[in-house]
Amino acid sequence: MMSLWVGVALLSVLALGFIFWPLVRYGKQQNGQSNEVVADRLAENVRLFREHIAELEVQLTAGRIDQEQFEQLKLEQERALLEDEADIRAAQQSRTLGAGLKTLSIIGVLLITVSWGLYQHLGSSADVEIRLAQELKQELDNKDYEAGRNPDPVRAREMVRLIQARLADEPEQLQYWFFLARMQMDLNDFGQAVNAYQQVLQRDASSAMVMAELAQAMFLRDDRKMSQPITDLVEKALKAEPDNTMALGLAGIDAFGKKDYVNAIKYWERTVKLTGQDSPGSQALVAGIERAATLYFAEGGTEASLAAARAGRQLTINVSLAEGVTASPEQIVFVYARTWQGAKMPLAITRVPVSELPKRVVLTEAMAMTPAMSLGSVDNVEVVARISQDGTATAKAGDWQGSFGPVDMKAVPPDVNVKIDQKVTQ
Repeated sequence: MMSLWVGVALLSVLALGFIFWPLVRYGKQQNGQSNEVVADRLAENVRLFREHIAELEVQLTAGRIDQEQFEQLKLEQERALLEDEADIRAAQQSRTLGAGLKTLSIIGVLLITVSWGLYQHLGSSADVEIRLAQELKQELDNKDYEAGRNPDPVRAREMVRLIQARLADEPEQLQYWFFLARMQMDLNDFGQAVNAYQQVLQRDASSAMVMAELAQAMFLRDDRKMSQPITDLVEKALKAEPDNTMALGLAGIDAFGKKDYVNAIKYWERTVKLTGQDSPGSQALVAGIERAATLYFAEGGTEASLAAARAGRQLTINVSLAEGVTASPEQIVFVYARTWQGAKMPLAITRVPVSELPKRVVLTEAMAMTPAMSLGSVDNVEVVARISQDGTATAKAGDWQGSFGPVDMKAVPPDVNVKIDQKVTQ
């Protein structure tokens, strides 16, 4: 922070130098020239005075004025000459360099003072201080990690102090509320972290990340116990961002606490899949998955039922060819489900050769192209079976296909029959 004010001071001195140096230099030149100018003006006034007196003498000799008038007019000319000289001398003194320097010095001080005050009121010196403190904390924390030590919490407390002071002046600074919440989490002050996250959520109610982190802070604040408000936040977070790993982990904890071991396994397996086996926390999740499976079997569950449950929602589809459809045995049939009257991207997809038709096909959540868009993410789907002419999944004119829908995924029928009987025209 000191470097900022040193820089400001140097820039101020430099700016004043640009103002005063030309003035000093020009002022010296001006002083050198002003005496000559004054002498010239005085000489010109004396010359004019003498011309006027000579003219009066001519008038007196010609008898146009008498002696008394001559004396009176001469006296007036003398007074005018003296007054002009006094005015010229006074004007020369008022234009001295000292007066200019004093005036500009006062103006310079006022400008710096006003600028300082405006910057204190409108500027971002506090933001600069926070940024510098954050960079220093990060540097020192990294050194502690490299040395195998835990970071000194004093640095986090100093960051909290700076951020709280800034928020006292600018309470609508969303990023500082979020930053404050993160710092409070680092200090294990979960109650204060919850308050800060709630401030963020008031200003950004749609952020799935904030919802998930708030839910985690509440969970830790409450001695690692789930509650309905936490569950509600987790559900909202997953609805807005189905791949939010923090929300998935909490959803698994909630399901495990309710002895819903199958869903606990599904949530945690999905989390591990998204974060990777080698990520921090994955080993704990794998251990939780094994524990949930053990308890599931202890309550009478079987390997087959667990495997079916892990697959999640599924559709059994009987695919057949209508009479008159011409296709070679080696052509590929793409069988997939997509959102009913929604996005065309498949929620689950598989492929079989024409030679195997008619065939019974099973689509599961595991066949999703992305974890966020699967059979478990929608309530109504359309099932499509299409013979591709060139082996690609994109429909083209001349392909044959059949479809069925809508299918209610909350009450899935045992079998869905799809007959390929329509020719794609475009």
